[in-house]
Amino acid sequence: MENSLLDLVLLSEKRKNVLLLLLEGPKDIETIKKALNASATSVQPQVKKLKEKHLIVQEKDLYRLSEIGKIVADKMKPLVDTLFVLEENTDYWADREVSYIPSFLLRRINEFGHCTTIEPQIDHMFEMIPEYVKNTENAKKLAAAIPYFHPLFPSFYLKIAEKEVPVSLILPESVLKRWVEDYREETEKFIKMENTRLFVCADCERLPAIAAADNFMAMALFPKNTVFDRKYVICFEPGALAWGKELYDYYERLSRQINDINNYTMPDRTKTEV
Repeated sequence: MENSLLDLVLLSEKRKNVLLLLLEGPKDIETIKKALNASATSVQPQVKKLKEKHLIVQEKDLYRLSEIGKIVADKMKPLVDTLFVLEENTDYWADREVSYIPSFLLRRINEFGHCTTIEPQIDHMFEMIPEYVKNTENAKKLAAAIPYFHPLFPSFYLKIAEKEVPVSLILPESVLKRWVEDYREETEKFIKMENTRLFVCADCERLPAIAAADNFMAMALFPKNTVFDRKYVICFEPGALAWGKELYDYYERLSRQINDINNYTMPDRTKTEV
């Protein structure tokens, strides 16, 4: 029986949507019908029930949230948005190590909005992902954390920086070691540019792959039971862009900036203190 506010709100998709719609401001019945793509005969009974429970009020031809209606809708929206984000890519989230996202950001995953997943095609496994390349090349500012080695990365990010795009990169120690040993020239050029910063993060071998740019956000988490597969979730809404930058900043605070690779030596993890 619908004798509680919880039942009233959650047992009807239309009532839930009416409350969320009225968060934007007062609406007349025609606007509500069009927004919900519903007929008057299906919407008006739900509006009447919300009025009877004092969640919305009517002023002439307009309906608006009551004070308690605002409280309910404000609390409901993050839950609805979170379920939307998780349901869009359920298999991805269920299979990933989300523990590497700090809790203060994981609680705000509802800020992603609409996202899709991208990954290398089976016949292009050793190439960069085209969607990632295209959006990165169009960025005007880029901050990225890169937990895995790819032979194209040193020259790719150098090319982005040479377009005078501000670029900041975080590498785990093992990845930085490969860059210095195998791509020393590109790494030195990158470090010496005025619009670049390079960081190394100790004990960050499983940090998420992050691209936080002005035009997109992409993130790849490690799978729980398999090797890293370069499967990213990519988002374009403003909330996701800001969220991705916060995640990048979190790991940058755990990192140390590298200004001269000639004076930088990798810690010897095989030695133990006496």
